[in-house]
Amino acid sequence: MADSFPLDLERTAYSYVERPNSVLLGLLEERVLRDNGSASILDVGCGAGANARALRAKHRDLRLYGIEPNARAAELASAAGVDVFRGVLEEWLASKPTTNFDAVVLSDVIEHTTDPVKCLRDLLEYRGTENATFVISVPNYAVWYNRMRTLLGTFEYAFSGLYDRTHLRFFTKKSLKNLLQYIGLRAIDVRCTPSLVQSAAPILRRFFDTDVAAGEHLSLAASPAFRAYAGLIEPIETRVCGLWPELLGFQIVVAARRAPQGRSSVRRT
Repeated sequence: MADSFPLDLERTAYSYVERPNSVLLGLLEERVLRDNGSASILDVGCGAGANARALRAKHRDLRLYGIEPNARAAELASAAGVDVFRGVLEEWLASKPTTNFDAVVLSDVIEHTTDPVKCLRDLLEYRGTENATFVISVPNYAVWYNRMRTLLGTFEYAFSGLYDRTHLRFFTKKSLKNLLQYIGLRAIDVRCTPSLVQSAAPILRRFFDTDVAAGEHLSLAASPAFRAYAGLIEPIETRVCGLWPELLGFQIVVAARRAPQGRSSVRRT
């Protein structure tokens, strides 16, 4: 992949090196799974199932459902025990599903959509999400290193991360909360993932280019180096970045529920 170009989508259609999102999983644990270890979870854009594998390791009775358009990612997620619909959200809804969900996960999804409002509204209008907790993460456009790059007039598309070549929308902590409020979701917990080690991701991912080219998108999570980072460094880094999430957070992660009747902002124009 070293000689490829990020905007050449035909050459590298799916280029992610996936790992579990520990902050997102922590919110799910506290807000849903602590009281319901057999919950039904819909993971929209489930990718290769990195989060699913982490969830399944702790909760064997979970019912995991995913929506994923990429065939290789869907194959890997299925191997993790996810009931994967191979397509996009609109196609899944058109299939007339009947499952009631305790949680809906959108892990770095809505920034890839042309119409985030419609995406979230469609999920809210599906009756099976009536009692669901939504757990949503987006890259933080206001992260410190993006502010520095902007001041220097630097912008280059990348295969993943903040400068992902398929990002169509950009969010900060404030703008994400405003979006959720507008479509009728009330944020009940807001956190961030750390950005200090993440800022070196474009360099670090070079060690996994061969794996990505071979369709092994989960090799990072299985590596001893990542396990050491996740166990020793990431918890400290997360606490430090949580002191100023608007500046130091790589991703903003929100747990949200439907706003009480009479306070919802959901409306169609």
